[in-house]
Amino acid sequence: MGLSLQALRVFLCILECGSLSGAARELGLTQPAVSNHLHALEERFGVALLTRGRPLRVTPAGECLAEHARLVLTGVSTLEAEMARHTAPHGPLAVGASSTPGELLMPGLVTEFSARYPDVAVGLRVYDTDEAIAALLGREIEAAVVGHEVDDSRLVGTVVGHDSLVTVVAATDRLAGAEISPGDLADLPFVLREQGSGTRQTAEEGLAAAGVRPRVAMELGSNAAVAGAVAAGAGVGVVPLRTAGALKEVRRIDVRGLSLSRPFVLLTERGRALSPAAEAFVATCVREEHP
Repeated sequence: MGLSLQALRVFLCILECGSLSGAARELGLTQPAVSNHLHALEERFGVALLTRGRPLRVTPAGECLAEHARLVLTGVSTLEAEMARHTAPHGPLAVGASSTPGELLMPGLVTEFSARYPDVAVGLRVYDTDEAIAALLGREIEAAVVGHEVDDSRLVGTVVGHDSLVTVVAATDRLAGAEISPGDLADLPFVLREQGSGTRQTAEEGLAAAGVRPRVAMELGSNAAVAGAVAAGAGVGVVPLRTAGALKEVRRIDVRGLSLSRPFVLLTERGRALSPAAEAFVATCVREEHP
């Protein structure tokens, strides 16, 4: 009689659940089907694997089988994953991005990737930077693109693009189009992204390097919202250059000595084996920055 992988799975589930009825519920099988798998294993090896009665107890032979069953099923899972790498990428792929690369970089990347790998169904989830990292480490997604370098030994970061931020005011503001010194910003209200945003971090680091500690009057959850508030006269904003260039209602101000440039960084979890689809996605991202 051959050895069934499904029978091994059922046996381990019986041990985990503590009963045949519990294993049946867990696996979506009937109790007689679970019992048949158990009997088949006992007939195959000619030993009793469980004591009958309540509660069920595993015999020494059953403990031995359980130990080897786990090894066998782990080996089969590894084999299936390795063999999948020899096929074209396919199936679902969950990736993430913080809001700015999610708005500015990822639509083009995902479109290119989908054209190249039509059998992969990409799901893009947009977070702030901290949430994207948490989702990656929680294995809700396989890769994430965020708006700054991340110092975390659990992660591997690769630069896949760059972004420039600019300071803006309403088009009707007296400073619109002007060149000013950092000191001229000292008493002005700022409209910035929320804490945890890569845009916010880059803005604060760049302003601090220029000797400016911004007086934050408003925190908003997207670049579009910041630009809209600035256009309405709420104060000085810091937004991506591409966002500012698309709006007539806001104008740049040039601040001498202020540099607001940052990378877009692709993050993966160190030591985690990626699916073929995720590996292809990573290769697509890197190729865009380093063709």
